[in-house]
Amino acid sequence: MRNFFKNISAAIARIPHWGLIFPILFLMLFHYFAIFDRNRAEDDSELNVAPSENEMKVFQIVDELPQNSKVLILVNYGPESKYELESAMSALIRVLADKNIGIAFATMIPNGVESAFTAVEKSIENGSLGRERFVYGHEYTHLGFIVGGNVATYLIANNFGQVKERDIFDSSTEIHQPLMNEIGSISDFSAVFEFSSQTFDGVPGIVSFAVMLKDKNVKKVAFCSSDMLSAYIPFRGSLYLDGLIGGFKSIAVFTHEFQPSLNIEKQYDMLSTILFYIIGLVVFSNLIKLVTKDKK
Repeated sequence: MRNFFKNISAAIARIPHWGLIFPILFLMLFHYFAIFDRNRAEDDSELNVAPSENEMKVFQIVDELPQNSKVLILVNYGPESKYELESAMSALIRVLADKNIGIAFATMIPNGVESAFTAVEKSIENGSLGRERFVYGHEYTHLGFIVGGNVATYLIANNFGQVKERDIFDSSTEIHQPLMNEIGSISDFSAVFEFSSQTFDGVPGIVSFAVMLKDKNVKKVAFCSSDMLSAYIPFRGSLYLDGLIGGFKSIAVFTHEFQPSLNIEKQYDMLSTILFYIIGLVVFSNLIKLVTKDKK
């Protein structure tokens, strides 16, 4: 038995240090596919969780939006709710782009400008939605920060022709943006979506918008952060709000429905695994070096 271990030790000592990477790579691949199969099984079990009636209503509204129509997205959240609302807005942008639906963004808070552009970038980076087929001024535009809270909602609801005259870059939408050529009033949009982390004078922006809106046929859907959910719930299923997605769970269900993707936490798990094996490789290599040195 002693000779057996001695022979094994001598064989290992003759292996070049760079050769140790092959068993390490084998272990990494084995571990990766083991985790992949386990996570896929977990994902399949998660899909069995039935969406709520309210979530299904929002799914239906999004699915029934006509091809080549136009929608307005009010972006009323900033960095404080980025990790809660951005993924949902990115998923919505993707499904709208796949149906060739034009998007006009507007915001009633200054931070909403950056939030909208960041969500667009995320939509482009995370899928097949390329810059060559999702061009500013053709497929989407941003009408900028509209000052005034409830006053801004009134302007959007009843004087949209004036609101849409110029974009965030102070460029004429009439001249430079084919997207806006057929938009004269809010009634020309198939739906209005709000992504919100705050209210205006205690009232959700889209509710204030709905109260002032004369055309009640325009669909109105809100996505709100968890802390704002209590302010939106009283208007769910009313004349003011056709659909509501609010809170982490509801947003996660919506995002998974329209943009299933690898969980970021699983990506970090894989990175941690790779780092673990690298450290193992360094330690194991140094141990072999130490054994070899002692024999010399």
